[in-house]
Amino acid sequence: MERWLILLLLLLPGTALAEPECLPRYPTPASTAAMFDVAQATAETLDALDDVDVVLLARGGQDLSKYGLRHSHVAFAVREDDGQWRTLHLLNKCKSSTSALYREGLGNFIGETGTHTDLRVGVPSPELREALKSILGGDGAQAKALHQPRYSAVAYPFSTKYQNSNQWVLEVLMAGIKLADSGRSVTYRGQAQAWLKTYRYQPSILHIGLGKRLGARFFADNATTVDHPGTERVSGNYSVVTVESVFDFLYQHDLLVEETSVAHVPVTGMAAPQP
Repeated sequence: MERWLILLLLLLPGTALAEPECLPRYPTPASTAAMFDVAQATAETLDALDDVDVVLLARGGQDLSKYGLRHSHVAFAVREDDGQWRTLHLLNKCKSSTSALYREGLGNFIGETGTHTDLRVGVPSPELREALKSILGGDGAQAKALHQPRYSAVAYPFSTKYQNSNQWVLEVLMAGIKLADSGRSVTYRGQAQAWLKTYRYQPSILHIGLGKRLGARFFADNATTVDHPGTERVSGNYSVVTVESVFDFLYQHDLLVEETSVAHVPVTGMAAPQP
């Protein structure tokens, strides 16, 4: 009865939820030390790759184990002119309805996820790496043009209405593939998604039950399914860009030449990790 009362109140005129509060997090000394250890190990692993300056770097975060997924978030890691590796990725802060692109060091990217999930490292082909370096380097205008600030964690892969973090990486990868293959530039999201269909990209299918769908609709600013086809909304089987589907897509086209991992550093007695 209480649940339906809450839903009724939400539907009444003038009823609104408070904006999500973004509180600072302060990792324990042990988890901070583990974060730096994993970041150092990651830098050493990347430095050991022969003549490689762009990789995919995937970490944990949101628990997707019920969908058979270990990693939830992928970024580009780029070795810049000063020799340091930095990550470029899309983040949705504080579970709000918007996202932004971030360029930050390995430690910030790994965060507390380095205490519970190994990092997945994928090395694109030399031609794709060269194209990605061109797209991501300088002011990154082409990569920025493929960013949609309206965020949904379960954004439909073939709609430009919303975008999730892995979707931005996938669309930039598609731009890199076209640049490497034909020298053609992909300058807006509709182009990237059209080429993804042509290249037979297959998203992951995640089943989301009715209760969770209602919860996302009424209580979460960072998840909506209104951009999905009606058949998916009826069945609850949603197409979503995941880390796994991004790696599978590159393997499908022989565009990953090497894969390795960086071990996490377990910390006992710490609180459960946050997404």
